[in-house]
Amino acid sequence: MANDSLQLPPQAVEAEMAVLGSMLIERDAAERALDILADRDFYQDSHRRVFRAMADLAGRSSAVDYVTVGEELRKLKQLDEVGGMGYLSELMHKVATAAHVEHYARIVKDKSILRELITTATGVVAACYKEEKPPAEILDEAQADVLRVSQRQPLQGVVEAKDLAHEVLDQIEAAHKAKRAVTGISSGLKALDKLTTGFQKSDLILIAARPSQGKTALALNVASHVVLEEKLPVLFFSLEMSRHAIMQRLIASEARVNLMDIRTGYFPAKYWTNLTNATARFSDSALHVVDSPNLSVLTARSIARQLASKLRRENRELALIVIDYLQLMRGGGRVESRQQEVSEISRGLKFLARDLNVPVIALSQLSRRPEEKGRADTKPMLSDLRESGALEQDADLVAFIYRESYYKQNDPTLERKAEIIVAKQRQGPVGTVEVAFDRRITRFDNATLDEAPSDAPAVQSEETQTTFTE
Repeated sequence: MANDSLQLPPQAVEAEMAVLGSMLIERDAAERALDILADRDFYQDSHRRVFRAMADLAGRSSAVDYVTVGEELRKLKQLDEVGGMGYLSELMHKVATAAHVEHYARIVKDKSILRELITTATGVVAACYKEEKPPAEILDEAQADVLRVSQRQPLQGVVEAKDLAHEVLDQIEAAHKAKRAVTGISSGLKALDKLTTGFQKSDLILIAARPSQGKTALALNVASHVVLEEKLPVLFFSLEMSRHAIMQRLIASEARVNLMDIRTGYFPAKYWTNLTNATARFSDSALHVVDSPNLSVLTARSIARQLASKLRRENRELALIVIDYLQLMRGGGRVESRQQEVSEISRGLKFLARDLNVPVIALSQLSRRPEEKGRADTKPMLSDLRESGALEQDADLVAFIYRESYYKQNDPTLERKAEIIVAKQRQGPVGTVEVAFDRRITRFDNATLDEAPSDAPAVQSEETQTTFTE
């Protein structure tokens, strides 16, 4: 019992430092921490003072950073008491990123609640030993005190029907006035947009196909349309191709020049105008590329959060995230099987879509079953998704790419034909849409575009017959 009396109250000083450090390096992190914590939640007095100064600055809509917090503490004559500017610098270097500020803040909050419960329980124990009040009165006060502590826990995720109903009615009214066929992010393919009404915020979209069907091509087409035509920011994670290879393919597709001709240099000089114009358009776009062959879902989420925060400070919003492709990602920790890891990745990407309120497109491989001998229909279906049933469960929309010409290469009438099969759509119908595919420049177009525009260059030289489809 003697040892128990000397025991320190629950605390997490390291987490307190991490919260304050995150708040110092990113304004958005400061706002998120202020939603969770109050100054009394900090165990260390100096941390309470620093946090209070940050809260006062934020309340006045002032910047919250190393300089402003130091000046605020100096005005309050508390800078030396918290350790000076040197300690603020130490707090900033405590964390490499502010992405996990909410996690640190909840640790601090939990320790604070435990300390208050200890104080409350100690008071109840003391009242019981004194026997100055009837047991019923002590019990009533104890219940009230515990209830007061429990009310410090924020009631998260609970919305009253009266508020929700009016919010939804406002959305219905806005949709009625706007009468837009595409309410989400447009893919650039009219038939697909008509079926899906665009890629919706917070949705996980799975685009799956067998190798050489054009998954990467479709993803790049969508990203290109969003950044060039919609003028919206896109984050593209490439786990298989380098950033230079990605940009090469984008420029080749936009300029409508054969990719192999570009790579080898065997293209007529007259196509330079198309290439330089395409390059200029992408140079001015809000496309962000991450090429990491060993990317984990946690790292992807951290990068996406940081970019989203940076864009918000510029009064812009991240519109779309693309992952190429899911099977090359790593989970966040040790798992017993690859199936479990894919399930973890799938849940992580769905959480990312919900957390940032943006559509996340994840490309995925299909199993070999569509190509098995004896299977009459080679079109993919949901059961062909590789490695985990969680993919089908977590995805809000599942689309397959199917090109019959891949299986019937001697039929020239099928060469430009392709189908996008929407096999699952949580908020809409399923169905198949026809699109055109030019394998020479790895580009999907609306099915009505049977030929390239008249002002576009020829996409294939006589010397070059190589094609790219992934």
